[in-house]
Parts: sequence; C-alpha cells; structure tokens
Amino acid sequence: MRTPSRLLTVLALVCAGCVSTAELQEGVRVQAPVPPDTQSVVIRPTVLRADAVKNVEGLTDAPQVFARSLRDALQKQRPTWESTLADAQSVVPERGIAVRTELVNIDGGSAALRFWIGLGTGAAESAVKVSVLDKTGAELATAQIANRTICPVGACVESNEDTVRRNLASLAEETAAFIIDPAAYQKKKQADQ
Repeated sequence: MRTPSRLLTVLALVCAGCVSTAELQEGVRVQAPVPPDTQSVVIRPTVLRADAVKNVEGLTDAPQVFARSLRDALQKQRPTWESTLADAQSVVPERGIAVRTELVNIDGGSAALRFWIGLGTGAAESAVKVSVLDKTGAELATAQIANRTICPVGACVESNEDTVRRNLASLAEETAAFIIDPAAYQKKKQADQ
C-alpha cells in the first residue's frame, strides 16, 4: 500500500510543471481611475529595451508575442472592451484608453537548472513597464510588473524560448488585470505580500 502512494506522489510532483508568479517591482502610480464607461483599449506597439533579452536565443518576436498576449488577456478578462493592436499614431476612439508597454527584462534563466534541480533555480523572468493613457494621451496609471516562471520540482523539459513565451503570456495576464483597474490591482498585490 505504501509503494503506490509514493509512486502517486512522485508522479504528481513531476506532472506539476512550471508555475508563474507576478509581483510589482515599483509601486503603482494612479493619477486618475480608468473611466467606468471605457469600451475600447488601443495597445500601442510594445517597445523592447536594447539590453533586455538574456539567456534565450531565437526570441526575435518578443514584443509582438507580448502585445498579442496582452490583447488576448484583455479580451478574456474584459470581453465588453474592444481590444486592438495599433501603431504609434492610431487614434483612440471615444470612450477608449491607450496602453503603452516597454519590456525591460527578459531572462530565459537556465533550462538545465530547472530540469535537474527545480526549487526555483534557473527561473525565467520578465518585466514590463506599463502606462494607461486616456484619449488625450494623459497618463492615468503606471507600474512595473515582473513575472517569474519556475519549476518547483525539476524535470522541466521546456527550452528557454518556450519557457519565456509562457512567461510573457502570464505577464500579459497580470498586465491586463492592472490595466482594467490599477488601484484594485495594487491593493491585491499589497495584500498578497
């Protein structure tokens, strides 16, 4: 009886996979709330800081991956909003907001450490600066949000690129929650600490 329970425990730990956690690296600055009648969000092109990418090869499309993930996360979390990817000159519609993002860190970590050791070693990390703007371009709120993807028990078989892509999608989910209600997001993160 004891051997099957051990086997099930080991199997559950191996199948647990990687997990992502987010944190606010800098406090949220809220100059004004997102208007309650907001119906659309225009996502400006994501900027990639020149020295941001480390320990990952082949990730030439990180800004596009993040922007698409952010659009999808906003559509999922706020289906009543029209979420669109736009260029820097796109007009923000009436009852709309704009979002400006800059990827400031993308670190693929170490696939070998995630596989052999786990326990948070070799974690992939990414961070984004996000600004929510009103129709006129005035800043409503800003924050820097970071996300860390770890394999708690090792045996992670993903490449650094795959782990970073998963990490960016998770970071986009967090960023969407911030965009929807910056003050509530800040309260939730403070309560989580």
